Amino acid sequence: MIDAIDREELNRKLFKLKLAMKQRRNDSAYNRGYTDAVSDAINKAGECTSLELTAIVRCKDCHHATERFSTMPFCTIHNRRRGADDYCNFGEIDIEQRREKK
Repeated sequence: MIDAIDREELNRKLFKLKLAMKQRRNDSAYNRGYTDAVSDAINKAGECTSLELTAIVRCKDCHHATERFSTMPFCTIHNRRRGADDYCNFGEIDIEQRREKK
């Protein structure tokens, strides 16, 4: 199984870790080594090959599905009922539903 992560998010977290270590006033060999290790991790994360992925939208969250809250939403694209966890290439996230969840 392939585990895909967001490179920008990883770099943000590593930079925060590095910054937190630099903000500590103790300039010990441990802190310098820790900062070097985080810098190496940032460099290695940038060297990794990237995967080409497509985000999917489940039918229960799709703009084209009616009766989303039932067990089998009706898809207006395929003109039939689909499972709530099904998806297709034409799925679009329903922005109104996303706002309600927040």
